[in-house]
Amino acid sequence: MGPLLTIHHRRAHGMCPVNGIRDLVHWRSGQDWSNEFVHGLGQGGGFAYLRFNLADPPRQVYWGIAGPRQHEYLAKLLGADYTVVENRSFQFSWNKARQAVHAGTPPVLGPLDMFYLHFYEGIYQQRHIPIHYELLVGYDDENAHVHDTDKDGVQTIPLDALQSAWDVNVPGLGKRNPLVVFDVPRSLPPTEALIRESIADQCRMMLRPPVSMVGIPAMKKLAREIARWPEELGEDTAATCLRQVREYLNSPPDLAGNHLTAGRDLYIRFLQEAQAMAGLDFSAAISRLGESMGIIPQLAEAIRQSRLEEAAAHVGRIAEEEAEAYTELSGTVEVSELATPG
Repeated sequence: MGPLLTIHHRRAHGMCPVNGIRDLVHWRSGQDWSNEFVHGLGQGGGFAYLRFNLADPPRQVYWGIAGPRQHEYLAKLLGADYTVVENRSFQFSWNKARQAVHAGTPPVLGPLDMFYLHFYEGIYQQRHIPIHYELLVGYDDENAHVHDTDKDGVQTIPLDALQSAWDVNVPGLGKRNPLVVFDVPRSLPPTEALIRESIADQCRMMLRPPVSMVGIPAMKKLAREIARWPEELGEDTAATCLRQVREYLNSPPDLAGNHLTAGRDLYIRFLQEAQAMAGLDFSAAISRLGESMGIIPQLAEAIRQSRLEEAAAHVGRIAEEEAEAYTELSGTVEVSELATPG
């Protein structure tokens, strides 16, 4: 029988990439932040347009930042030691995970394929969704004990199910048996300073990104290209790519279209909380992001009906609104070197 750590857990639907980190921050530092706040602090309002012809599908669009890049950014921002293990055998990663629990630095496991998680009744043994994360808080000879973002208390995953769920290879998210260890310090920098630094970095990433696949330039690139996908990729491949785009307009991803916000509601919630904590006024940017979010259902419907010229126009409008939002934010937190991109 291994240890079982007692850590306060705050449930939050669809927030698995940061839920375990939120619990760790609260446990180690006493900062009882919301999941939405931690998500936003980790540059959660981003955008990426990936074009890799060998990937499946070869065109992918992601709204918000989740997984490894968000984890790495949060570790740096909070001053936490950060260790990544991936692409190793199950036994190697499991041993590292158990060692981390014993050291008092419980690891975040994932991404995991939700197909193998029995406590997700509508997904278990029905749909492969290899994007889920859990915080490992204990174990025994036959089970891993975890905090899950959608469940109260501690959940149990049999080790044979964990081995199957952990055997993933998701471009940009993780390779076979991935885990991350965050050694969150007991004393964090002032919250206002964290907010200003995070928002300044988010503005730089959206307005003047180091690579063209992220931020506002990537949105504009998608607007120029999405209508040409059927001609460029073939009808079937384009349909697969468009399905991915429509699915990821939901937060969390869902083809049913039950929450068409592209995660912008989460970043708005962060800004609403952050402005009160930092004594700043983000209302103009919040309004712009609200306008952007209002276009998302129209974009999803245009894609569903294969009206791709219309979809391209919607993406272009979103890019304009978000460029204005981040220009407003950059002025509020005094990121003087930025201006709205052309």
